[in-house]
Amino acid sequence: RSSFVGSRYAEGLLKSPAQESYGVSFHDYNRTIIGYHGTTAAIAENLVDGAPFTASSSDDDWFGSGVYFWEYAPKQAWWWARDLKKKKKPAVVGAIIRLGHCLDLLDPENVAMMKRFHDESLAEWKAAGMRIPRNGNHHKKLDCMLFNRFYSQSPKPIETARAVYVPTASVKRAWKRSWIYEEAHIQVCVRKAENILAVWQVRQDGRYGKD
Repeated sequence: RSSFVGSRYAEGLLKSPAQESYGVSFHDYNRTIIGYHGTTAAIAENLVDGAPFTASSSDDDWFGSGVYFWEYAPKQAWWWARDLKKKKKPAVVGAIIRLGHCLDLLDPENVAMMKRFHDESLAEWKAAGMRIPRNGNHHKKLDCMLFNRFYSQSPKPIETARAVYVPTASVKRAWKRSWIYEEAHIQVCVRKAENILAVWQVRQDGRYGKD
């Protein structure tokens, strides 16, 4: 019996939330995007030469383990590597990414499905007496655990995931009561290495090449 769907789904009485929406969500994701990945100069050289990306396996990645990219946002990737992580020799690579089987969290059906999955998972964990991690302002331990569980138990393999990051601090609003935020962006989490089709160096102004 699968803990992913709960007893009433496993018994075949209902379709699981995932089964209900996957056919809709995946039908048009055989498309490519450009993503940008912050790193160091040495690693960037190796990636361009064909070395594999190293997936993040932190327990607080905001939507699970994988290789994270900023979608069409090279300056965000530079900010992350240079200003946030303060790497000694920061660098950014661009990549062509095929989304493939993508858990797109801009799709409202997928968000509704993940809400149901969250509720079922927490109910199971509480019934089993498990210690449930919590989300903090900057560390999303609960979300990471939930998404990794979803990926591992999904009826279809998830090759990529995609979501909008919106800062919660009011000081990040462009102006009072605006829905425009500084640092808002779309991130893509790549879980299948073969979906990264090409890699190149990116300058700080977003152009091709090294500074």
